Formats: sequence, C-alpha cells, structure tokens
Amino acid sequence: MDERAAMMPEVVRNVLHYSYGYSMGSLWINMNVELEGRDVTFEQQTEAFFSMLKLLMMEGKLKLASQGVFADGDVDEQLGALRRAWPAARDQADLDEHGFWFLSDAPFGLVWMSPEGDVWS
Repeated sequence: MDERAAMMPEVVRNVLHYSYGYSMGSLWINMNVELEGRDVTFEQQTEAFFSMLKLLMMEGKLKLASQGVFADGDVDEQLGALRRAWPAARDQADLDEHGFWFLSDAPFGLVWMSPEGDVWS
C-alpha cells in the first residue's frame, strides 16, 4: 500500500468528525482541507469520497435522496448514478470553492440516519 492510500482512513475519519450531518458539498470541501498540501490527485480524492459514501450507506448511517424522496436501487446503483453525474475534472469554483455543482447539478443530497431522527441536508 502506498503512502497516499495509507493516509485515506485518517482523512475519512477526520472528515466525518467535522462534517457528520452536513451536506455532500461540506463533506467534499472538508476532504479538500484534510488533503491540502498532500500529493493526491482529483481521481484519488474522488475514489476516497465515493468509498466514504459507500461505507456510510452500507452501515445505514446515510441515504441519498432528492426532493424529499429516497433514491431508488441498491447502494451501488445509487452511487453509480451519482458517479455518472460527477464532474470529470476538478473545477475549482464548482466543486471546491463555492460548491455550485452540489447545489445545481448533483442528482442527490444526503440524508443522515440517526436514532433521534433523519437529518436532510
């Protein structure tokens, strides 16, 4: 395992610590903060991001939804739809700075599942 792959669990843990309950855009931006100054490509960050989403969904902590309706299909099908819509390259304004993609083009938002109730973001 190379050094970048080894650091990803720590990055994911920190992102979840600071972003639990927040929007998909917040998760992505906090991942940027965690990875700042490290030699990680957009593709590697994207894979780590999708792995984090999948883990949370498989654990029952997170669901994808749009306009008040949970996404159809199993976890892989839902993430596949999100991946097909995902930008092919890093666009600073759309993904990293203002998060416009998450507000205008993302097919889903996040719903955090908790015993106290669902948190729609």
